[in-house]
Amino acid sequence: MASNHSSSSVPELIRSLSLELLPQSPFSKVVSKAATKAKASEDQLLNLAICSLNAFLQQNYTGPPLTFDAYNIFLEAVENYDIFSSNCIAELETDSEAAYPHAEIAHLLILSLALLNYLVSKWRGRALMVHQSLLSAPSSTLHDQIFASLGASRPSDSTSSSHESAEYFLEVARASIYYSYDSRAVQALKDAQEASGLEYKLTGIKAVRTKYQQRDFANLVVLARSNPDQVKGSSKQLTIIGEDGKTVLPAAMPLNSDMLLEAPRYLNVEETMSDSEKRDNADGDESVPNALSDEDPNAPSVLADIDSCILLLTQYRIRSVSPSNNPLTTEEVLAYISRIISSSTGAANSPQASGKVNWTIFSRALWERSLLESNSAKTVERGTLQLASLVDELGIASGATAVVHTDAFTAPVEDRLKYIHLLPLLPRWRMDLTLATQYLSLGMLRSAQEIYARLNLPIENALCTAAAGNPNEAIEILESYLDAPHVDTPRAWSVMGDITQKPEYWERAWKEGKYAAAKRSLGEYYFKAGNAEQCIVHLADALKVNPLNRQAWFLYGCAGLETQQYELAAEGFTRCVSMDRDDAKAWANLATALLHMGQQPGAENLKSKESLSALAEACRLNPDDWRLWSNLIVVAAKLENWATCLRGVVRLVELRGDNEGEGALDLGVMRALVQALVSNEFSGNKDDANSEKKQSFFERQAIKLITETVPRLVTRTPELWMLVAKVEQWRKRPWAALEAYEKMFRLAVAEFEGEETSVTKWKSAVDACLMLVDAYTNLGDLPGRLSSGDECQVVCKDWKWRAKTTVRSLMSKGKRIWDGSEEWDRLVDQRDDLK
Repeated sequence: MASNHSSSSVPELIRSLSLELLPQSPFSKVVSKAATKAKASEDQLLNLAICSLNAFLQQNYTGPPLTFDAYNIFLEAVENYDIFSSNCIAELETDSEAAYPHAEIAHLLILSLALLNYLVSKWRGRALMVHQSLLSAPSSTLHDQIFASLGASRPSDSTSSSHESAEYFLEVARASIYYSYDSRAVQALKDAQEASGLEYKLTGIKAVRTKYQQRDFANLVVLARSNPDQVKGSSKQLTIIGEDGKTVLPAAMPLNSDMLLEAPRYLNVEETMSDSEKRDNADGDESVPNALSDEDPNAPSVLADIDSCILLLTQYRIRSVSPSNNPLTTEEVLAYISRIISSSTGAANSPQASGKVNWTIFSRALWERSLLESNSAKTVERGTLQLASLVDELGIASGATAVVHTDAFTAPVEDRLKYIHLLPLLPRWRMDLTLATQYLSLGMLRSAQEIYARLNLPIENALCTAAAGNPNEAIEILESYLDAPHVDTPRAWSVMGDITQKPEYWERAWKEGKYAAAKRSLGEYYFKAGNAEQCIVHLADALKVNPLNRQAWFLYGCAGLETQQYELAAEGFTRCVSMDRDDAKAWANLATALLHMGQQPGAENLKSKESLSALAEACRLNPDDWRLWSNLIVVAAKLENWATCLRGVVRLVELRGDNEGEGALDLGVMRALVQALVSNEFSGNKDDANSEKKQSFFERQAIKLITETVPRLVTRTPELWMLVAKVEQWRKRPWAALEAYEKMFRLAVAEFEGEETSVTKWKSAVDACLMLVDAYTNLGDLPGRLSSGDECQVVCKDWKWRAKTTVRSLMSKGKRIWDGSEEWDRLVDQRDDLK
């Protein structure tokens, strides 16, 4: 284990190797030459390689800083630290992938790698994984070497302990997760679990999560129990004790919420398990195993450290194959992390173990929980404070950047390094960058600036300074950086353009390094300036270099719509939705582009169908945007897709009915819907109790919309009442149809009285009057609502008198202005026919 190879012994071991620096020679060749001439044994060389690797990890990954000068340990001291360090960083470049430029004491990693090339050891694979973690992207060369080393170092099934086997499988799982071999990672984790004897199950248990919660809701939880032999083995390992006699662990920040509990309060597993789950459990199905039936999630048993590593790697694998920011994934991952933390914090109360919990495992669990909590408004405070505390635990944060200083007894290096090769490597600069990003999201710009300055990241520092309202200071930082050539020079010019909004800087960034972000910024600049054609030119260049930028494709599509290049726009938005199927705006804009393309001869029907599908997806993703539903209704009506059209009308009424009333209805669409409804024979029967079940979904919902919803909305349009009457007549409900005709007439007359000189209002009133008279004539003698047996109640006994009264009433209202008009003559003819 790492604890047997202290990094503090590196100076003595190197001097025993007589390592002498050679001018103008790569450091790896210096080490190789010294190793071939050394009289040391393989065990001594292996000890030096492991100690050097541990020293590099201590300085760059786990903290605290080394207690010796890692440069003055050779026979000949290093004259220029900066040049020596940059040369060593350059040596670590592999397959054109550059190593992190600010990694410290990189020569110790090179020393370890060079020595391990001569030795057969599992440590070579571990050192190669550390090397890979310094690169900006996966390296095929390191990939082959890592898996070859893992294959060569597999422990024997007959001679190795269960702990050694579990460690090996976890290292395989870690490498598989990094290189995106999900099936291989799943199998390795399963093998590690079998070797360790861990029993665990992700399940749902009812719980209370808030202080004022009255009902219990299902909550994901991991029930887990370690093999007792593994727990005892963990307790025999070195236990770090502070002055107060407790295990030394990073400080776990309390939630201190007025609403949320510190941890969910679970009900008993047996109480919350359904009858079907109990039957499945009895039949041996994959429900909660019998071994976990008495596991209490409120006071979980202590896990062996190796089992905590299994759970941590499991949640890493889940996150690597799941969509980011998915709430279901977040809940699942949090269940695994919470199990590790609850085991650690509850260890002292458990009779099964002495309370030993590894520092690295616990701190990593806290880190992962903090990342999840930083995205939630309810827990962002604890998440941010916990991130800052963990960075401070590394012993590298300055007083200006550390928000929380922990006063706990510092865990020694041996405990920090013990399980580092079983978990994904997390360099301290990545932790710093994560913390700086979190500060930026909260508006803590000055704190983020301090971190960027400490990490020697002038471009990020300039961006942060500009965001803090100091653009001149940001420009000075960039100008100082650009005085000498750097790898990031094109990016620096692009950022200069972002701050100054001067196109010449973006042009220079593109000229010097084909920097795609510069072209994207140019495209956005010209789009805002109203020059969409120029925007398309620049975005096309950017997308040739980096075709996976969704924002660039979206802007490309918008520019296509602006310039009426609809095929170009459709391409842009199609690319957007292929990268993110949850982008409602891209789906809506894609529908718009397809609609315009459908106006071309020969493509109407096909493009309209594609547009309808796009609009349906946009409405699914953004169900509260009434404009999307309005467009969906129009396209569906054009395609005579009446089921979709009806769904759109119903949703539009839900969104706008309360405020807009009948304004939420499109009269033309309502006419078409009613015609589509009554074109088929009514399938119901008022005397049949099950008639509604025989109706199709469209028929049932359309009837509900027109006969129940529309009457509540009508205030100005008489024709809507006519549509209601038409449907009621089709339903063989003449009494309801006649009532709708009467309301249509009254509304038409009221509209006419409000504007007596309007020809349109007068014609509408006359038409309504004549339709009502026809309704009296055709429906008055039909059987009424209460007709049954021998008794026959008609719809309207005095229909003829009511018809005459209706005509005379309207004639009296319109005589003063409209006597002698064409509509007046129609009323006179109708009055004479009724005599």
